[in-house]
Amino acid sequence: MAKIKLNKTYSSFSKDSRINRANQVRRDNDTIKTPSCTIYDVDYAVLSYLKEVIHPQVEQDGQTIDVPIMYANGEKWTQVQKRGYMRDVKGKLMTPLIFIKRNNIVERDTMKKLDVNINPEGNTMTFKNQYTMKNKYDRFHILQGKNPTQEYYISSVPEYIDVTYDLLLWTEYTEQLNSVIEQIMPTSGFAWGTTWKFPTYIGDYAFETMNNTGEDRIIRATLPLSTKASLLFESELRRSTFRKRYAMKKVVFSDDQQSFNADISNPPAGGYDNSTQPSQPEVQQPNVDQTDQLGPLYQREIKHKRYSPD
Repeated sequence: MAKIKLNKTYSSFSKDSRINRANQVRRDNDTIKTPSCTIYDVDYAVLSYLKEVIHPQVEQDGQTIDVPIMYANGEKWTQVQKRGYMRDVKGKLMTPLIFIKRNNIVERDTMKKLDVNINPEGNTMTFKNQYTMKNKYDRFHILQGKNPTQEYYISSVPEYIDVTYDLLLWTEYTEQLNSVIEQIMPTSGFAWGTTWKFPTYIGDYAFETMNNTGEDRIIRATLPLSTKASLLFESELRRSTFRKRYAMKKVVFSDDQQSFNADISNPPAGGYDNSTQPSQPEVQQPNVDQTDQLGPLYQREIKHKRYSPD
């Protein structure tokens, strides 16, 4: 018994789309890589902008020192939640210090996608490759009158999200904290990042002074960050999000034809159904003598014939 072929695997109301062999183009010999932007790239953009572009510094003991910046992994954030500050391996209080922690990711409501189970065919972006190896300039294309091959790349629409962070600052003195905030504040609304760039906005600044009994005094500030990012994955539902296409080719069949004059105002000689013989045109003879209508030999015989008086 033959195996039943399932034709409704993605939806219960419509059949699966048929495979088009024209869309199956190999990409193992391409020089263009598949673009991708992940959550790690968004975190790295914010962190690298703080380290390389803003590069906060403070003055301590007459020297200018760089403020270390750390990302909140599980172990470090547990220590901050338990104590409210960070200590190094020797137990020394780490100040000054900037600590960044990602809170949540929310899909942007103003830029929703039309995803229904799978990405529909029309919900894509098209890019044209200006130069390809098949379009190299030569005289053969000019002589033969051939158009160059057009190469396109089809990309899925990225996911537009809002990522929120908490930027925690620890310093020993208020002057140091003010100096760090003054270096970060002008960058609100800028595109943060060194490779990928995303607009980042700073919210309300919150300040707190920690002066517990038997512990060192710490000045802390919390800066909420909101980053508008976009995510584009290499594959969705085991299908590549970046595909290659070629322009449609057209084959024209032509033949030599002879030109002729066609009378479209008068009917044909035998009629449109060819049921009657073509009528012969009547030729009107001129009004001449009867003898002139006879042949030359017969006219001679009449003129030379003599009749008897009987």
